[in-house]
Amino acid sequence: MKKLTALFLALIMTIVICAPVVNAEDDPELGFSVSSQAAYLVNNETGIVIYEKNPDQKMDPASLAMIMTAIVAIENCPDLENTVVTAPTYIFDEIFLLGAMNVDMKHGEEARMIDLLYAMMLRTACECANIIADYIGGGSIDTFVGMMNQKAQEIGATNTHFANPHGLPNDEQYTTARDMYLITKYAMEMDPIFMQIATSTEYTMPATNKHSSERTIYHTNDMMSESRGGTWYYPYVKGIKTASTENGRNLVSTAVKDAYSYTLVTLGAQRYYDNGDQLSDNMAFVDAKQLYEWAFNNWGIRSVVKTSTIITSVKVEMGKDVDEITVFPDQDVDYLMRMDIDMSSLQQVINLPDSVDAPITAGQVLGTMDLKLADTNIATVNLVASESVERSTWLYIVRGIQNFFGSIWLKLIVALLLLLVAAYIAFMILTNNRNKKRRRRKMKRHF
Repeated sequence: MKKLTALFLALIMTIVICAPVVNAEDDPELGFSVSSQAAYLVNNETGIVIYEKNPDQKMDPASLAMIMTAIVAIENCPDLENTVVTAPTYIFDEIFLLGAMNVDMKHGEEARMIDLLYAMMLRTACECANIIADYIGGGSIDTFVGMMNQKAQEIGATNTHFANPHGLPNDEQYTTARDMYLITKYAMEMDPIFMQIATSTEYTMPATNKHSSERTIYHTNDMMSESRGGTWYYPYVKGIKTASTENGRNLVSTAVKDAYSYTLVTLGAQRYYDNGDQLSDNMAFVDAKQLYEWAFNNWGIRSVVKTSTIITSVKVEMGKDVDEITVFPDQDVDYLMRMDIDMSSLQQVINLPDSVDAPITAGQVLGTMDLKLADTNIATVNLVASESVERSTWLYIVRGIQNFFGSIWLKLIVALLLLLVAAYIAFMILTNNRNKKRRRRKMKRHF
């Protein structure tokens, strides 16, 4: 009996151990879990947000602040290639005290603005961020930070506040996934040089007055490098900025595959460690790879309506030999959506009058149609006449007569005539009464 019991327990343990592990945190929409505390994934061609998680939760941007530093620098330095900046001594104090990432810039080192931007964006070089801020701010980093916050407001990143140009810890510094997307989108569109810098896998800094030889630096987004990325490598990823905080990892990146491109912001990805300080996995990279693959595999541009599609017909008044006319959309509508969505769930909300009056010309706008998917209004298109319709002269005259007899003017004329008739009758009655009185007076005189 004991042997049977032991065998039974062993069998149960085997089933439990071999059973598939179900992650309770898996997102039902995605089929996997997102480690990051906040995420925002947007299709670049359409601007459609296809995934978001806590998009407005305020979090530490860390060195993602350097994206804004790059924006302000590029917009305020007209010649990045030929502007040479000298590193002042004071900017190194906080950098070295905090052990921040750097590219070994020296006191009094001279470097071009373009080199400083590459070092900052690729290697998270905090001293380069301070050197840039000091130069653009006219010798004041605080002035530069004010410019960063002003630009954030202009962009619409109203839940963002910067306290320094490099992103080192500060209680007054915060952003959101949505705001960081808006900032990145602005940077991507403002000047091609930003994307040239932010998506480079490596860059060679030239020799300077403090470094006799060139220095080659590599982007910290290892997802772009097959040799350094390992399992994180994803050939479709481009840049843009990594960041690390005490609470997790941040990442802003883009990815391009076939005809589609996306921008992704993830904030506060978990840190997994084995054996003390040995990093087991970079969950910011894991999240990014899974979200991009989900987007490319499950989303696509689908045809919603075409100009060749007859939508409905509408009654025609006063048409010559035509009682109704069909209407078509005036434009094709394609929309980014899940490829597994049943197109029969698409709603067409038609806004047309009960009838339209001839004459009508082919292509004339007769109404509109709202295209809705669930609670989302995909598009509003004009509905146009499929053909021209002449007006019937006879029906037009009949309509005019009907309109006249049904018009307010006819009613006013009739009312006026009735008043005139009533006044005439009253006048005649009064006149007859006067005449009768005169005749009576004459008769009395004769007697």
